[in-house]
Amino acid sequence: MTKEPKSGEREESLVGLWLFIVVNTTILALLINILSLASGNNAVAPHLLYIPIVIAAYWYPRRALYYASGVSAIYIILVYLITDGAASELAAAVVTCFVLIGVAAVVSSLVNHMRQNELKYRGVFTYSEAGIGLVRHSSLTIAEVNRRFADILGYTAADLPKIPFSAIWTNNDDRDRFFRLLRENGSVENLETRFATQSGKKRWVLVSAGMLPEDQFVCTIVDITARKKAEEDLIIKDHAISSSINAIAILDLDFVITYVNGSLLRMTVYPDDKELIGRNMREIVAAKSGIEGIQDAFRKHGSWLGEILLYRSNRTPFYVLLWGNLVKDENGSPICIMTSFIDITDRKQMEEAKRRALEQIEKNIEQFAVLGDHIRNPLAVIVGLTSLMPGDITEKVLLQAKEIDRIITQLDRGWIESEKVREFIKRYYMMGAGDLDPDEVQKGLV
Repeated sequence: MTKEPKSGEREESLVGLWLFIVVNTTILALLINILSLASGNNAVAPHLLYIPIVIAAYWYPRRALYYASGVSAIYIILVYLITDGAASELAAAVVTCFVLIGVAAVVSSLVNHMRQNELKYRGVFTYSEAGIGLVRHSSLTIAEVNRRFADILGYTAADLPKIPFSAIWTNNDDRDRFFRLLRENGSVENLETRFATQSGKKRWVLVSAGMLPEDQFVCTIVDITARKKAEEDLIIKDHAISSSINAIAILDLDFVITYVNGSLLRMTVYPDDKELIGRNMREIVAAKSGIEGIQDAFRKHGSWLGEILLYRSNRTPFYVLLWGNLVKDENGSPICIMTSFIDITDRKQMEEAKRRALEQIEKNIEQFAVLGDHIRNPLAVIVGLTSLMPGDITEKVLLQAKEIDRIITQLDRGWIESEKVREFIKRYYMMGAGDLDPDEVQKGLV
């Protein structure tokens, strides 16, 4: 990339040329004044001294007063020597010299002010993070650009003036709109479009422009490619979250809901997200005591996974599996909480049905054991009484009693087998009468 001139830098060749001009015009003006004084007609000649004084004040403003004072002193000496100290001529010469010094002071002051402004605006032009370019309106040729303008488009500052300004536009409609606004309003503000780079790629830019004198306009461009890419990514992610089959909510650090997707609205039977956004999570949690534990888990571990009982819009409780994570910025500071919900009400109801079935099985097994004992006790009485009665009927009664005892023994063996079945169910289905704490079920926590 070609090196750009520094702010306020003047071409040294011109400075040297004007020094030559100042010296020679000064000598010429003094010679003409000598001839005028010698001829006795010095009305016009002193005004010739303004020319080198003004030139010197413009190109050398810091030394202009010294230069004007030196020329004035030389002029007064010449007047004194040639006119033999004539009072009227000396008075006129002094007035002329005061005017010369005043002109030098005024011009040098204006030049210093102008150069300071030039340095300031040149600095803005050169070092701005926005691309700035000057374009000739009639020919649409690029007159000058700063480094940032060239970098955005992948060119050098020397190459861009060779390219028509209209050639870097990729959208003809945007280009026509830009020139129409510039023609009608004299300015264009924040027009989003795409420019073509040297490599053929397209970059999103924010274009502003304003008309200047001498058939030129200034054009500023800001590279917004990264912002547009981030916006597109956000749109994609927002669509992915909003259309997800998983119920998702975003909370602030105080558990206030800031976003919900459609799946969560359907799960909670709310008609609109406005019904939930702005509310605290505590308002839809059935077990208020569980929130403190969740908040503590987020503070300590940055995430939480567990089951919790929520309310639907009609205040009907239902179980969800809640998974939440702290979202942090690039500095590691938490900014919000991302949560997802899975409705596990059907699973909880099935587990409850299994638990009740197992409880009933246990009750039946206990009743079978008690019933066997209750049958054996009267059977033992019958056998004892029958033993005291001799005859054939006694043997028949004892035989039936043994059969009853055999059947009861089979029932006892069945009870033992049922006990094994119960242990199998508890072991492999993780179910049991004692697995669920009734108090926690009432609280809505498992």
